[in-house]
Amino acid sequence: MDEIGQKLRNARIKKGYTIDDLQQITKIQKRYLIAIEEGQFDHLPGDFYVRAFIKQYSDAVGISSDDLLEEYKSDIPNSQPTQESAPEETKTRSIKEESNSFFSNLGNYIPQIVVGIIIVVIIGVIAFGMIHKNQSSSSVTIPKDNTEQTTKKAKKTTKKKTAEKADKKTETKSKETTVKESDTEGTYTITNVPSDGLKVVVEGSNGQAWIQFKEGDNTTWQQALSADEKKETTVPSDTTTFTIQTGNVNNTKITIGGKDVDLSKSQSGSTIVKTLTFNIEK
Repeated sequence: MDEIGQKLRNARIKKGYTIDDLQQITKIQKRYLIAIEEGQFDHLPGDFYVRAFIKQYSDAVGISSDDLLEEYKSDIPNSQPTQESAPEETKTRSIKEESNSFFSNLGNYIPQIVVGIIIVVIIGVIAFGMIHKNQSSSSVTIPKDNTEQTTKKAKKTTKKKTAEKADKKTETKSKETTVKESDTEGTYTITNVPSDGLKVVVEGSNGQAWIQFKEGDNTTWQQALSADEKKETTVPSDTTTFTIQTGNVNNTKITIGGKDVDLSKSQSGSTIVKTLTFNIEK
């Protein structure tokens, strides 16, 4: 049994908890709790769950999880995502070079552009003068019963505007982003994703929750969210699927496109560690 496992076990015994008691409190399976006490982290589902389970265990027995993870950080697997900046730098450099080339080429055509603008202005002035002259010389005939025709025209215009508003309202409603849970627990389907991306907000609710956010196979971010702490992510419109892993689904709130996601089915399960999958329909 290593030091961190011994420390957690002593704290549990001091609290008067058995392994079964701790399983009821944390909702973590008994075999994982025993593996943590014996320092057998390779028996846990993965590096993400090692940190998440140790945090829940330490909080349950009255030990500061942040202090514990910092003290034994060399013994605990680190699952933080790495950042790759080189592609971004190359992309930025390429954009700058294209921009400089564009403005350099544009300078060669400035004389032609100026001449073209002058010609267009002259033609516009001549055309305006001719139209104004024709309007001044033409006579206007006022039709009889003009009031009746105006009334009918106004009614038609009002009906047309009302129909257009109804069509726009129906079109707007049909294009609203929708999130629907499928028959499989923890799987959702999203439709009508905006072209500028999908706003996803993950929030700690009632207590702390360890969250991992992935777009496809790539980890976007992961961190522990305290109660009322929010993390917003914009998912690109060309993304087909993203997942949210939570170490405590009961302390997790998710909002997509400004609407709360119904997690009641996942929260009613026997375990609080959940992986929620969101599939985007095109």
